[in-house]
Amino acid sequence: MKFDLQIENEELLEEIRIGSIATAEWPIREFFNIFSVISAENGDTPDLEYNPILKEGTNGYRIDGYAFEFLESDGIESGDLYLAVCDFRQDRLISGVNSSDIDKAVNGVMRFIKLASDKSFLSGLEETSFAYQLAILLHQYNSRIRRIRVVIFTNGHLRLRKNTVESRDFGGASLHVNVLDIERYTKIASLGREPIEIEFSDDIGGPIECLPASVDDKSYTSYLFAIPGSVLANVFSNFGNRLLEQNVRTFLQAKTKVNKGILKTIAEEPGMFFAYNNGLTATASKVYTHRLPSGSLAISNIRDFQIVNGGQTTASLLYARDALRLSLQNVHVQVKLSVVEESQLGDVVPKISEYANTQNKVSVADLASNSPVQIKIERLSKEIQTPQKGGELYSSRWFYERARGQYKSLFSYKTKSEKSKLDLLYPKAQLITKTDLAKYELSFSGHPHHVSEGAQKCFSRYVTNLSKTDIKTINETWFRRSVAKSILFMKLDKDMQLADWYKEDRGYKSQIVTYTLSACADGFRANGLQIDLDRIWREQEVPKELATWMLNEAFKVSKILKAPPPNVRNISEFAKRELCWLHHVRGNAGLPNNKVMQYGIALSEFLEETKQGLKVDTTNRDLDFDIAVLRLVSRVSELKVLAEKAGVASPKNMSALEKLASGKVFSLSIAEKNALKYLLERLAVEY
Repeated sequence: MKFDLQIENEELLEEIRIGSIATAEWPIREFFNIFSVISAENGDTPDLEYNPILKEGTNGYRIDGYAFEFLESDGIESGDLYLAVCDFRQDRLISGVNSSDIDKAVNGVMRFIKLASDKSFLSGLEETSFAYQLAILLHQYNSRIRRIRVVIFTNGHLRLRKNTVESRDFGGASLHVNVLDIERYTKIASLGREPIEIEFSDDIGGPIECLPASVDDKSYTSYLFAIPGSVLANVFSNFGNRLLEQNVRTFLQAKTKVNKGILKTIAEEPGMFFAYNNGLTATASKVYTHRLPSGSLAISNIRDFQIVNGGQTTASLLYARDALRLSLQNVHVQVKLSVVEESQLGDVVPKISEYANTQNKVSVADLASNSPVQIKIERLSKEIQTPQKGGELYSSRWFYERARGQYKSLFSYKTKSEKSKLDLLYPKAQLITKTDLAKYELSFSGHPHHVSEGAQKCFSRYVTNLSKTDIKTINETWFRRSVAKSILFMKLDKDMQLADWYKEDRGYKSQIVTYTLSACADGFRANGLQIDLDRIWREQEVPKELATWMLNEAFKVSKILKAPPPNVRNISEFAKRELCWLHHVRGNAGLPNNKVMQYGIALSEFLEETKQGLKVDTTNRDLDFDIAVLRLVSRVSELKVLAEKAGVASPKNMSALEKLASGKVFSLSIAEKNALKYLLERLAVEY
């Protein structure tokens, strides 16, 4: 798919302009927020916060956000330092990004890292500044950093002969440069992913001998091969988490410990690694092969390479090489590579991911955008209209984006008139992404420390909790209340932006908002109440007195977070700890007074309405089933034959089919309905 980058840049600048006005923030921050989300979802970086570190001039430096990502084993950390630099251009005409632009950004980063090692430089910094907090972390983790990954965010167009920038050594670590430009941004934002192409050139070991394993299906082929451990470590070092299929990457972010058994095998019996390890399951959209002089088939290039099982093995190899200095010379890893047509990747890869990861307590399929829960939430968002406010001529809906790019695609290739209508039906202010939903839900339920870990880890934790609930509870009542939580969160976020006390001392807004919402919801529950979410849904806004009170509580929370215990030097890290919530914020903020408690309802009443919502949803689903199976009347004879052949015919499902044939679907007993549902599921018949 080709994109008009000029138009894409103009739309991006307009989005930044509108967002900047709405949040009363500088455009550069809005730009960073947009690109950092895309970057994290694509695997270029972990979740990043806007922590600007800037010095102008010849010997200046610039860092707009940073994150440490370590793999742990026996308490010894080793891993990557991510440093994001913004090259934001406000000119509507796209300009090129060349090697000198990249060198300027990288040199500034290197300059700061060198300065941070100087104690006199550190003593000259304000302790509350982002520069000081990063410098302290660099001192703390200096010996453990094996890779420095500089990621340049730019709405310019990268124009280099090579798609990648050569890595280099810097202070005992390897320095990798990654540019997220307007072209890559557009692809990821529109398609939800970016293909990775790996060329097995001579400098990383050359082509890899393989064995074709399946060539019967024209749309699918597979290969088996053994990849040297050193080559796999090199590839993972270059591409990082982008190699991991998105659902696997999200799942593993909450579980970063390396496998001790893998490390032991590499250290003591490297030659047996192939025998002891299960290897990798991977996918690709295209594979280039050729014959070696020996006659063997070899893979020279893999397009759209994604590891769907074996992420821990891959990460452990890199850890063994870089942190433990173990040799990977005799280590080989078996790989099963499935090649699927690009158009089918979205459907097939999640299934391969699910079946290859069945040992996980929470299946990575639960994280997929096409999981049953995600699909149901999206369906509810399409069906449920918002209450129409007085004076309005139309009713709108909240748009739930379960997969990256869905909202943008809604407006693609539409006329101006069609776009205007869609904008009225699904306004941008009523867009909720799946990571947003996780943030709102965990904040309200009292887990601000998990929300503070970042969008991807937050989502992983939320899905873990969601997987334990009955999908029947994801109904209209649940959806309305989830939207109400989002209205609460967004209102507080917006009010904070405009508050004088925040303007005077900006920073840590995301942590303050999530902790405040958690504290306020918890304060109501401590009084036997629940914030009246149903009222907020009906009115589609937060009552003024409740909003004012929450903003005042946010001021208290900001004071608590910005004055951590003496042994804590990094506020962002402090906010990720449960003790921050349990021992510092909870009970010290969010305590409602009598006036504010009028905006709550008794917990018993809240739960009763939840039960009623479940009953209504069950009734609706039964009716939906009755209507749906009417479409199968013409197939009753066929279904009987299929049931007999499959050996799943029973008195009850046969009775149900007889009633269906005679048009008496609404007279089916509960037992007959259940038997018919089970039969259709066993026969894989859609209804």
